[in-house]
Amino acid sequence: MTNTIKTDDGYYIWNKGENLWLNNWFKTKEFECQCTNSDCIEQKISIELIDRLTKIRTEVNSPMRISSGYRCTKHQEEIRNSGTSTVVAKKSTHELGDAADISVSRLTISALMPITEKQFKSIGIANNFLHVDLRDDKVRRWKY
Repeated sequence: MTNTIKTDDGYYIWNKGENLWLNNWFKTKEFECQCTNSDCIEQKISIELIDRLTKIRTEVNSPMRISSGYRCTKHQEEIRNSGTSTVVAKKSTHELGDAADISVSRLTISALMPITEKQFKSIGIANNFLHVDLRDDKVRRWKY
């Protein structure tokens, strides 16, 4: 695979290490798994997630940092076992390609929150980032 593709199931798919444009604001490298597992090759992220993040990016009119996007199963398990987070789901939305951890350098998390709430019902709040994911069945808020 040499180009980003949109799949029939609503995800961008690419190979780890490719740095391709998803749209005017985001590149694949920002969303790829941060593990060092040699078998973590295929990456994916939801097209809907990118669309919602683009709306936030447009409204804040400032670069957005993606500190975590897609996570392979092995990486997710490593995080779960490391004890570095008190909130790590059994099947993470990161692992599904349906989540991102975001921040905007010129905005505090509390200033970013109301803008993010326009696009996402499911938001985890940390000191220096917001976790957003595509679960839309109810409003979810939690703290890290």
